[in-house]
Amino acid sequence: MSPLSPSLARVLALGAALVAAPFLVPAPLSAGTPNAAKPPASIAVTRQLGAPPAGVADLKFRDLFKLPVGPKGLEPTDKLAGLDGKRVRIVGYMVQQEPPLAGSFILSPLPVVAGDADDSFADDIPASAIFVVLPKSADTVVPPLAGLIQLTGTLRVGAHEMPGAGRVAPAVLELDREPERALLRHAKAKPKSSAKAR
Repeated sequence: MSPLSPSLARVLALGAALVAAPFLVPAPLSAGTPNAAKPPASIAVTRQLGAPPAGVADLKFRDLFKLPVGPKGLEPTDKLAGLDGKRVRIVGYMVQQEPPLAGSFILSPLPVVAGDADDSFADDIPASAIFVVLPKSADTVVPPLAGLIQLTGTLRVGAHEMPGAGRVAPAVLELDREPERALLRHAKAKPKSSAKAR
């Protein structure tokens, strides 16, 4: 049996990530993320979530791309396109990056640790991962968070390249003020011994 081509392997890995996303459970602090802290209580996911707030739609990572992947590659779903400019709630893991980005981070359906020293950086992060930005806190570096978090904000659909991230994401989530404030309080409470942002 011939080995899988790298591109096919990536497609299969993406499919597995999208299928697994609905069954994610909070992940504990691990040796792979020694500096990661517990998320603020207001965004931490410790139990099954109820309905989103009024005017907010639930968005799951499996809703981003059409499955199965066809000959055209990854294609956005009609649901994703329909949520452009709308407020959404999404649950995922903060990608552990070194050095971290200022005013933003990557949200993934699976826990990921990535850095400049990792030659397969782009392949380690699922293609469905999205950028999260703090609209009023562009200079703030959010220290790494462990476990699942829930975020609400305005979704901007389309290919976006974040300076310093080294990748393109299918969408950007502009945080609502409440989760942004929670992350700001977390950043201020965290010792400033973390790595400098890009």
